[in-house]
Amino acid sequence: MAKYTHKKREAVAQTKPGPTITPAQEDELKWLRDAFQSLGRRTTAQAFEIGGYLVRAKSILPDKALGAWIKAVCKFTPKTGRNYMAVQANLADYKERLEAAAVAPTVLFVLAYAEQPEVERVISAIEAGEQLTVAQVKATVGVEAKRKVATTNDALNVGGLAGLRKAAELKITQDVTEFHGLMSAVLKRVEKAMEPIARGRAVKKGLLQDAIVYDCRHAHDLLNSIAAPMKVEMVSHVNWRPARLPEGSAWRTVQALLHRMGGADDWPDRTEFVSWLQDEVIPALRFVVHGEALTSTEEEIESADAGDDLASQEPAEASDRVQRGEEATLARINSVFNGMIAQASSVGKSRERRSVPSAVAA
Repeated sequence: MAKYTHKKREAVAQTKPGPTITPAQEDELKWLRDAFQSLGRRTTAQAFEIGGYLVRAKSILPDKALGAWIKAVCKFTPKTGRNYMAVQANLADYKERLEAAAVAPTVLFVLAYAEQPEVERVISAIEAGEQLTVAQVKATVGVEAKRKVATTNDALNVGGLAGLRKAAELKITQDVTEFHGLMSAVLKRVEKAMEPIARGRAVKKGLLQDAIVYDCRHAHDLLNSIAAPMKVEMVSHVNWRPARLPEGSAWRTVQALLHRMGGADDWPDRTEFVSWLQDEVIPALRFVVHGEALTSTEEEIESADAGDDLASQEPAEASDRVQRGEEATLARINSVFNGMIAQASSVGKSRERRSVPSAVAA
């Protein structure tokens, strides 16, 4: 492979286009080269400028000459050049918001290939004050998941434990991406809903419920799918279901909170609503989205539900209690049954008739 020296690249940049380039186009290429080289530190606005310059150069140069021109003039790879052009082409509608938020070019490169809802989700999170890394943005927009989707058929056609692990990894990656996106959006809406407090105004409970109840419900299902073990039922023909995460763990707190937030009837009344958001909801959401330490416990979140009827509780939790009651009942029945057998055996040997003590039935 031929190696280009600095002088060679400069020569390519000026002479490679050949006779198909008009004098006016050559002048424009020189202007583009000078304009690019006059740029200083790469800001959000300059990323769009560079993309615009490269789009103009692309319209003049033959396809095979563009890469060499980018290397010679811009001093970066053709791939980076394509990224800048994608920013200009795909993020034009978000230009003002991205510039106002001072989003780094490396983040712009990721957003330039994302779907519109994902771009909106990331920009909204940044506008809300979140400091997202490139890796976090990739996770939010599902870059890794999309990369693996191309190999879905391969992953789902491998047998044995290795194949099962590949299929599980693919599924987990997609679920985690969706879960994190939902949680980021819910946190943003909750924090936005709390803003009137600073102005001495009330938080609008109904509007917040309408905005996040279903997202919380879906996030609860995703968390169960990602992290909750399956619980085996006592009766073989009953389907297994997600169980509660370990008692006292932070993720159990999140699981319980998301279930409560997914049902509007379970939200606290207006007198306790704001303190609930401040003390329980926001810390749990920030634990999920930003990894901040969570000091609240599951008991604090569930204490408000202590007086609720069994029918209004989470099906998995209510069923757990029912099952524990059934197990205790079965244990007592077995105890009584075994006692009766022992008594009958004793009667057969001693020829004495005795009644079962009444205390056994308690």
